Amino acid sequence: MPPKLPPALPFLILLSFLFFYLYSTSLLPHSSPSSATTTTTTTTTTTTTKTRTTSCNFFKGNWILDRTKSAKPLYDESCPFHRNAWNCLRNHRENMGLINSWRWVPKDCELPKIDPERFLELMRNRNIGLVGDSLNENFLVSFLCILRVADGSAKKWKRKGAWRGAYFPKFNVTVSYHRAVLLAKYEWQPKQPTMNDGQKGIYRVDVDIPAEDWATITDYYDVLIFNTGHWWGYDKFPKETPLVFYRAGQPILPPLGLFDGFKVVLESMVSYIEREIPHKTLKFWRLQSPRHFYGGDWNQNGSCLLNEPLKEHEVIH
Repeated sequence: MPPKLPPALPFLILLSFLFFYLYSTSLLPHSSPSSATTTTTTTTTTTTTKTRTTSCNFFKGNWILDRTKSAKPLYDESCPFHRNAWNCLRNHRENMGLINSWRWVPKDCELPKIDPERFLELMRNRNIGLVGDSLNENFLVSFLCILRVADGSAKKWKRKGAWRGAYFPKFNVTVSYHRAVLLAKYEWQPKQPTMNDGQKGIYRVDVDIPAEDWATITDYYDVLIFNTGHWWGYDKFPKETPLVFYRAGQPILPPLGLFDGFKVVLESMVSYIEREIPHKTLKFWRLQSPRHFYGGDWNQNGSCLLNEPLKEHEVIH
């Protein structure tokens, strides 16, 4: 079994706000996320002015502990889009003041705090869709709560097929999440006589077919954000119930291992997205965040105890 990434706070989820903000202000960088490096510092910051450039690697920078008033969250525990179990403020998670004081600061450029009203105004009459696993779902919750600051009449609403979402009537903007943990179509097949001993069945993955949860809804959205990653592990698909990969309706031979299958699915889904989704639709691929559980995984009584980001040397690349 390959090693899991070490625990970390899910701060990297907040980087997704960067994509939206840069799009809405026409400052989208052309640098690759693959070159991202992160370091942290615990020095309290003072306000500084950086030169805004037309091209900047927003992925290279530092987590700064910002004790100023501007670090205060835009929303509180009363946001109706929270799930009770996820509402750290209402559940009195310790050290929330410290946790909310961490701010990402790019090395050579300015990253202003998101302005919900400005963002929604620039996105007026548009729809935003998130597709993937619970990382995108978690991000959606925070994103909806932030946007609600600019439109108190926002209400829960989701397009058919979506798991969660909201509508902002003041700006005619919809934001929804479609669950598709592998992005590709996959389905359970019970044990057959031809299967290996010890197998209870398999999950068939059609690497060339997108999951129905999102394949039929892409025309509705003006912006799409995709992610997958944490489901591709032996904790989710052990040898008793493995993933078996198919292409054009036939098993891929020789059989692919889990991570080779992951690569093939990613290549296939990216090809499908570029081929089938209109070019006018803005498409993003979300960064992966490290695991952040101690004492067990998310479904094994694990908990998130850290109050600061991992240092660079603590992250396995």
